[in-house]
Amino acid sequence: MIQSVSLLLLIAAVVILTDLFYHYHAPAPGLKAVVNKAEYQCIGTIRNFKYDGLMLGSSMADLLYYLNDAYQNHELGYVFYNLDLFALSEGPQHHFIGKGMPLYLYNNNILDDIHYLFNKDVLFEYVPYQLAVSMQQDYDEGTSYNWAQYKTFSREDALLHYERPPVSEAAELGADEREVIEANVALLVQMAEAHPETEFYFFYPPYSLLWWDSVNREGRLAAYLYAAERAAEVLTVCENVHLYSFLAEEDIVCNLDFYMDSMHFSADINRWIVEQLGGNEYLLTKQNYEEELTQLKGLVERMIEYDIPAYFPEN
Repeated sequence: MIQSVSLLLLIAAVVILTDLFYHYHAPAPGLKAVVNKAEYQCIGTIRNFKYDGLMLGSSMADLLYYLNDAYQNHELGYVFYNLDLFALSEGPQHHFIGKGMPLYLYNNNILDDIHYLFNKDVLFEYVPYQLAVSMQQDYDEGTSYNWAQYKTFSREDALLHYERPPVSEAAELGADEREVIEANVALLVQMAEAHPETEFYFFYPPYSLLWWDSVNREGRLAAYLYAAERAAEVLTVCENVHLYSFLAEEDIVCNLDFYMDSMHFSADINRWIVEQLGGNEYLLTKQNYEEELTQLKGLVERMIEYDIPAYFPEN
């Protein structure tokens, strides 16, 4: 009995000391941050690492959950927020629970930690792997979540990974959908107003012409264009918000060599976006946002009429 208890205590101690999901603390002295399992490590990283700024991207309600958590123990000077049009038209409810999510790492119920402390996968797979990677002298912590590694970006790859949807009836924007978009935009405004000490940098990413093709064929074009317009109208009047749009950057959007599918662009484009944030060229203001979005609508119409049919002449 004593030996069994001692063994359990030893196992728990190993997991707590190494804590490679960062549930209890940041990387232990001498260990590098090896962050490569988002659903297991993201919440611990947000709660226990030291930082004064965040970069967030894609699902909107999920992101606000993480952002609220970050504010619990951190003072944020900057938030960089990839604002997807499809997220603006999804339900505004705060949620983060997805299929297979390790809830024992997200809630604050210490009793649930048993699933972490005595998890054979953690002990025999993740601990040895993470320790081995951390101890590599040439390991760069900045490569965390490098999803683009081993992927290629080209017109061939973009087309190969694009499953063209069937044509649906063009949907007009209904009152219910407007309400959803309004509610999502309101959440962003509330966050900015609640934290005047933070400078928020929102940006619309450059989706490829294939993405616009799918949106058009699915009858979602009106909703997404309205989402872009409504968010711009509201966010550009917030004093601590800077909104950028790369949606109409034709040299990128119409060049499939920058993409691996309809929306995921290369690291070079990521770096280029970062370089533009803080500048004025792509900054939307209350004086120019209507003109910029009119330009976007014109580009989308041209792509639908001329560029996209060139890739799918049989349709």
